[in-house]
Amino acid sequence: MKRIGFLLLVFCLLSVTSTLKAQFFQEQNEFERKWVFGGGFGLGFSSNGSNILVAPQLGYMLNPRWELGSRLTYNYYSYKDGSFKFSTHNYGGGFYTTYDLFRGLLLHAENEWLSYEKVYFNLERERALVHSVFVGGGLRQYLSGSSYASIIILYNLNETIDSPYENPLFRIGFGFGF
Repeated sequence: MKRIGFLLLVFCLLSVTSTLKAQFFQEQNEFERKWVFGGGFGLGFSSNGSNILVAPQLGYMLNPRWELGSRLTYNYYSYKDGSFKFSTHNYGGGFYTTYDLFRGLLLHAENEWLSYEKVYFNLERERALVHSVFVGGGLRQYLSGSSYASIIILYNLNETIDSPYENPLFRIGFGFGF
């Protein structure tokens, strides 16, 4: 319930920021900025552990509505419960595409390979290469000329028992044109 409340708060904040700049691409000259740098990050701390995520991405605008790019993912995770303690590092990357349907309403697809370390209760470890295919959609709010914030809901079409993600996956990200 807290997650839904948080997502509604973020959605409201995105919708009341500055004027929607959906037409900003059409106003640029021939030397328009086509490269987009952005991504997401996450922090979570509790008495039982921590979770730190860094996911930079670099994209290229094929046209004013269609972006292609690559994304890297690094995740540090630690857990402790009495004498049971462990920490692990997961990392990977992939390619994505985003298409703006109408004034910030977007479709998103992504292909990711993640080196994921599974830790069992006897502290044995096993590293697996996990392939995920994400599809979904969301909203993008332009904050100024070439910067934006987005919220996306994704569904992993390739979810397996080894997948570190639960469906649906919520992402909040940022982008800056250069």
